[in-house]
Amino acid sequence: MMKTIYKISMFIAAAMAFGSCAKNVSVGVNEADKRYFDAWLSVNAPEAEREGRGIYVFPEYTVEGTGATVEKDGFVIWKYVIRNLDGSIISYTDKQHAEQLGSYDPASYYGVQVQTTTPETIRAGIYDAIIGMKAGGEKRFIVPEWLMSYSNFATEEEYLAQETEYSNTIYEVKVMDFAKNINDWQLGKMRECFCNPDFYDGAFADTQIKDSTSLGFYFKMLDKVESKKEFPTDTTIYINYTGRLLNLPDYYGDGLVFDTTIENLAKDNHLYSGSKTYEPAAIKWGETHADITLDGSNVVSGFSQTVWNMVNCAPGTKAVGVFYSDLGYGYNGSGNIPPYAPLVFEIEIVEKPE
Repeated sequence: MMKTIYKISMFIAAAMAFGSCAKNVSVGVNEADKRYFDAWLSVNAPEAEREGRGIYVFPEYTVEGTGATVEKDGFVIWKYVIRNLDGSIISYTDKQHAEQLGSYDPASYYGVQVQTTTPETIRAGIYDAIIGMKAGGEKRFIVPEWLMSYSNFATEEEYLAQETEYSNTIYEVKVMDFAKNINDWQLGKMRECFCNPDFYDGAFADTQIKDSTSLGFYFKMLDKVESKKEFPTDTTIYINYTGRLLNLPDYYGDGLVFDTTIENLAKDNHLYSGSKTYEPAAIKWGETHADITLDGSNVVSGFSQTVWNMVNCAPGTKAVGVFYSDLGYGYNGSGNIPPYAPLVFEIEIVEKPE
């Protein structure tokens, strides 16, 4: 407690001292905030080193990576913890911090996020910090509130002249990988999964990029039961399905289930909701896979292509579709599906429920 009181007293003293000698220095609309930040820095992080347009890096926390270098106009795959200046956590990507904070939810996604590195799609201070980092590298740095902007100016003074609604923020980041083309990166990670003999008992082990039935989409029939008649356009069939993230522990975890029609599976994966009815879903056929609907609603392209490849099959047929995010939820993600995430859907054709 005494240490806290002493630290606060030192901060107030530093802030008063800085303010008294900086009255004639104009830094635009953020003048008072700049004095506050500099005073806080001098007391709480005097060892931090200035980089870029005015971020401050803690050199003792820096770990040099050895993988791909983060460049402009690409995609950084990363993990992070974000804090206020008082140390309180604002956001995080990992399970460990959720457990420490008592907010862990086994049904929630914990894993990598993807950030574009094109100026004006990324906060200026974060851009300054991560450009040039290598995969495997780690860095802790402070971004002053004016550099939390998405604007792209050449100098700190130009940021200081702009109105800001942001806060001073501390980032702890780890770069997992970098990609110039996020679709190619996803295809590479999908092939890593395919090489794992435990991934659907090796059903995809011999899959090559040329085996994709359409770019970014892979399909395997696990059990096939031929139908005695072809599906007309207005056919309705019934399916059970389960949606998962790709099973990559270092990136997306161990295949998090984000949706299913199977009650026991929902309970096992902490998805169960008493307000939801768990029963087979109705698939209405169409002239193309894009016309397929699920319980009257449109579906993502990768899901519809998986169902489409099960044409003229009878109940008991099981298949798996694996596809990249362009055929799924894209750069937005959805719920527990993060942006740019490859997905896996297991589908079984079943009898019409009574």
